[in-house]
Amino acid sequence: MITLTEDEWTRIRKQLKAEYAWKPSVFMIRETMRRELGFTTRLHRHWVNDGDIGSGYKITMYLDFYDDAAETFFRMKYL
Repeated sequence: MITLTEDEWTRIRKQLKAEYAWKPSVFMIRETMRRELGFTTRLHRHWVNDGDIGSGYKITMYLDFYDDAAETFFRMKYL
């Protein structure tokens, strides 16, 4: 499992969308995402009260990998 901030996921997703522009279903269908990319995503939003900065929702994206080799490749290529 890899944990990403909202900004990190936005950057990586943009890169993945460019690489898989020929197959937009990769991001629409979970089974296709798992087969093509080796992972599925989970989005979590939780309320944060930061005092001076203010309060609001913090977004965290979790990437759940089904193969250690796919996770290693992803880390080398995107992180």
